[in-house]
Amino acid sequence: MAKIGEQEIKNQIKQKEFSNAYLIYGEESYLKEFYVNQLKKKIVDPTFEDFNFHSYEGKDVALNDILKDAEMLPMMSEYNFVLVHDYPLDKSASDCDSLKEFLKDVPETTIIVFWYDSIVVDVKKNSKWKSIDTAFAKAGSSVNLEKRTESELVKLLVSGCKKRGTVLSNDNARYLISISGNDIKTLLNETEKLSSYVKDGEITKDIINRLAVKCLQAKVYDLSKAIVKGNYDLAYSVLDTLFAMKEEPISILAVISNCYIDMYRTKCAKIAGFPPEDVGKYYNYKGREFALRNAIRDCANLSINQLRDSLDVLMQADNSLKSTGVDKKLVLEETMVKLLLISKEVKYD
Repeated sequence: MAKIGEQEIKNQIKQKEFSNAYLIYGEESYLKEFYVNQLKKKIVDPTFEDFNFHSYEGKDVALNDILKDAEMLPMMSEYNFVLVHDYPLDKSASDCDSLKEFLKDVPETTIIVFWYDSIVVDVKKNSKWKSIDTAFAKAGSSVNLEKRTESELVKLLVSGCKKRGTVLSNDNARYLISISGNDIKTLLNETEKLSSYVKDGEITKDIINRLAVKCLQAKVYDLSKAIVKGNYDLAYSVLDTLFAMKEEPISILAVISNCYIDMYRTKCAKIAGFPPEDVGKYYNYKGREFALRNAIRDCANLSINQLRDSLDVLMQADNSLKSTGVDKKLVLEETMVKLLLISKEVKYD
């Protein structure tokens, strides 16, 4: 009966020591879906699934109807399994109260799971979610499934390729993460594709460059790197490619801004005498450690004042893009020119 993470819920499932109530939330969608399915697989007997398994999409059902089914006795099985996906508990105080009252005395033969994917469960800033989190922790298990670290992802990818009879080195696994992002489902799909291509061979960096799908973040990293180096031709070429791919200017600007924020943080840490690892811990770069490595590399030739000026430009662009009646593509192009000039220490005002 507690607030737990991935290892604890894995142990519960393995040992079949289930809680009667689960709140499952967190950043990693793949892990949430995976452990929900593992719970169902271990708890629900397929022969009597029609009687003992009740599944709901939150927006389509009333909480009272869910709780009525949760009170039912199982038929020819040990448990009655109730799965609720994305129920908007934070929208109704009465629903919160009703659920918390139910959680005080969950039937021993019931296992009820509230699983959140598209709804963000913010237990730190939202008092309703915090109270729900506490209620589930007392009644059973509140499970926060966070992003895995880069080292954990590397181990997952390398072992996954080994099982398929292919070879992926630790360095190339890290490179794949920097290219395709840290979403587990995406990475597993990419390694499946790359393994099929090389058959029983090795997945090299060249093969990753040719076949792996780049996430928006990786594409914009190429853009920010070109800007920082003052490479006008490459910067415009990357930007034109992003426009041709119909990427939203606001999304592009958001990733560029994140790149500059990463550089600013690492530069400040260096000036203050702190290692970059401290930045990763303080700002939670879990699973995104490659972003700090990129930042350290890219900000080497930029001063702290250049980074501050760049962040001011990006903030102005953000305000412009959120205004009505502006040419968003033009705003982004003007912003890139200003950033390029700053990188060359050329005054443009």
